[in-house]
Amino acid sequence: MNRDFARYHSPKSLPNEKPNSFASWLEHHRPLFWRCVPFVAIVCFLAWCFVSFRSNFTWDDAEPEILNQAWRLANGGSIYRGVESPPYAFAAYTPLYFAVTALLLKFTGLSYIPAKLISFLAALSIGWAMVRLSREWNKSGRDGLWAASFLFLIPAFLYNSARCHVQMMAVAFSIWSLYFFLRNRWKATLIISPLFAVLAFYTKQTQVALPLAMALYLAIRNRRWFLPYASIGLVLGLIPFLWLQKISGGLFFFDTVSLARLEYDWWTIPQIFMHHAGPILIFIGIAGSLLWQRFKDGTWDAIDCYLGCLFFITLISLGRLGAHGQYVVELLVITLLYLLKTAGLPAIPRRDALVSAQILLLFLYAPAFIFLEEGLWDISANRASSKIYSLIRERSGPVLSQQNSFSLFSRGEIYVQLFHFSGLSRAGMWDQRPLLNEIDKRGFCCVITEFPIETSPLSDSDNERFTPEIISAVRRNYKLLESVYPYYFYVPSSTLANLTKRTGFHRFH
Repeated sequence: MNRDFARYHSPKSLPNEKPNSFASWLEHHRPLFWRCVPFVAIVCFLAWCFVSFRSNFTWDDAEPEILNQAWRLANGGSIYRGVESPPYAFAAYTPLYFAVTALLLKFTGLSYIPAKLISFLAALSIGWAMVRLSREWNKSGRDGLWAASFLFLIPAFLYNSARCHVQMMAVAFSIWSLYFFLRNRWKATLIISPLFAVLAFYTKQTQVALPLAMALYLAIRNRRWFLPYASIGLVLGLIPFLWLQKISGGLFFFDTVSLARLEYDWWTIPQIFMHHAGPILIFIGIAGSLLWQRFKDGTWDAIDCYLGCLFFITLISLGRLGAHGQYVVELLVITLLYLLKTAGLPAIPRRDALVSAQILLLFLYAPAFIFLEEGLWDISANRASSKIYSLIRERSGPVLSQQNSFSLFSRGEIYVQLFHFSGLSRAGMWDQRPLLNEIDKRGFCCVITEFPIETSPLSDSDNERFTPEIISAVRRNYKLLESVYPYYFYVPSSTLANLTKRTGFHRFH
């Protein structure tokens, strides 16, 4: 009997049999769904690139802040700095992604392309690790390739696969650290695996679930290797920490730890989890039930420990202000890896209908995410960007913008990271009075927002980026020159008065 037929067809789903329920229909069509996953994933990724891939603009406000720091580094500047004087910008993450991006920017100039390419290559390397692990577990890399394709149907992974952000590279290092740990050879487990875990940490400082889980596993199951693993990891991690502290004058720890402690709200965790991890809740539920059973039976191993620790750490992290899809990327990857090892994904015995339902859900949701949930606003922002850039080029002086691509690509740097510094102001860790004075002096040539500054109340997203004092100061000193959906372009009141006097009309679209 053909292997594919034997694996993906059960006696209940022979070709001539008509399904008599929705569950039977799902089970019957699972081979078709399974085969379509790689092709649908490629189409979704290309569509997402159409929405998100621009060399000098992004509607994601984290991307310009990260590119800004890489650009500073490429030009010999310091990325770990104090918050007392402008520009009010600092690197909120450990430096590896900034350094790799900065190296490429020396050849390309200021552009999002090399930064996004790094994230895409990191996503591909995650897929490669899944194929390698699948070969070891199931004697074939085919299932790992299928799982890697499936990842690109999950919006949170898809979103970050072509994003100027540290997350994908950090997760890739963690997955390869797991791969070498599971080799169960002392060089791979005790030297190469800790090295990759340290690389993950120095890409993003919250990337700690893997080394904690592996240390816990060794402490319980292989105490002879626990001390070497922990010692080598600590030494490898301590050396760059001391060096970074020295060259930054102690600001490395201050920026990546002290300034990173923003507001926290436990009540946001369920909503954020369901929004970003909910699209594969069926697979998470299957993995959770298998995890519970394996711990009960005492048959758990390193990857069980990893999934358990990661799930707990991910949930805790989702309460932080600004938690977004990148916070669940590692959980998504490990959930699929766990099912590859313990359940034989994509063929999970006695759960064929659930697998089909999960695939069908993403076949419907991924395109809706790309073109409706994100695309409608994002494509409008892409179209508006050229008009906003032309308005900025008519003026000189610093730019205060909610979307900092406009500041970065028109002035070569960001004057203020509004999200971070508004949060620091609310926490009493930053004095916003110098910025308010600059607004009152009408020192900015323009202010660009994603909402009409005259209107209240503001959305939660807008309030996260503008303190009430900044909003009041802008209202007093700036007037709307032009609206190009979804952006509002404000200029100093005196500038608008002079323009109106000269031209006799107020430009407004």
